[in-house]
Amino acid sequence: MTENKKILLIEDDVFMVGLLVHELQEAGFEVVTAKTGVEGIKKFPEVKPDLILLDILLPDQNGFDTLRTIRRQPGGPGTKVIVLSNLAEWSDVEEAKRLGALDYLVKTNFSLEEIVEKIQSALGR
Repeated sequence: MTENKKILLIEDDVFMVGLLVHELQEAGFEVVTAKTGVEGIKKFPEVKPDLILLDILLPDQNGFDTLRTIRRQPGGPGTKVIVLSNLAEWSDVEEAKRLGALDYLVKTNFSLEEIVEKIQSALGR
């Protein structure tokens, strides 16, 4: 079950955050949000998420730099990450995979239900 599964959502789009938080909570996940990369990095050790849902375009630093920093923290290397971005460049997909992201979802190509399904699959549900 997902009752104790925590997701750290690092996303600056308030509308998108609202939609995702609602859908993920409906699916039984606990969701903690961060609007910037630095905020996500600070919350990571407190939250100890089962999965990070990460945007690439953030106001303070890009998601790749955020992920690199999280990967260097205790527990960071083993944390599951799914990138959710508007960027559709192959080089971005490759960089995400190189940094250990399980999946790279382009926001416009996936419904909220499909995003939740990808997360459930990544967490073995």
